[in-house]
Amino acid sequence: MNGRTKLAWTLLLLGGLVAACDEGASVATIVEGSRFLEADGITIRGEHVFLNAEGIRESHLLFDTMYHWRDSVDYHLVGVNLIANNEDGTERVRVTSRYGRMDPRGERFVARGNVVLFVPAEGRQLETEELYYDPNLGRIWSDSAFVMTLPGRTPIRGSSFTSDLEFGSFRAVGPGN
Repeated sequence: MNGRTKLAWTLLLLGGLVAACDEGASVATIVEGSRFLEADGITIRGEHVFLNAEGIRESHLLFDTMYHWRDSVDYHLVGVNLIANNEDGTERVRVTSRYGRMDPRGERFVARGNVVLFVPAEGRQLETEELYYDPNLGRIWSDSAFVMTLPGRTPIRGSSFTSDLEFGSFRAVGPGN
């Protein structure tokens, strides 16, 4: 075993021993051979804030765990809560998911696992298993089944969708599950 692998296993064993002292504590498990053990960096409970040129917060990303590797620009996230703001700094949209992948250079983002997108101003909620966001293209999309609800309206279901960020050109494809 190399030094990084020994350190990872030592930390896992110590974490298990500490957790075992509390009967109500849950123990995290990692599948043997998981590529996350080989990560070059791991951040626990972090955040990433994107500011515009005027210093106003454009988005705020909170996560439980972030993994990254020297040979990749992407960050792999667990326990995602992403808040994007309007130009005046008010909340525009919130996205939560079990997992995510972010490219901090272009701010492209993929959310996976129990994805919920909520637009507070409209009461719009979109649920899917995978959601892509590209600010450079000004769009979001999913190749997975989705359900979108708006207050007082029949839910929209489909097998995939694409939209601009304002939902002005929302296009759904196929029947939903």
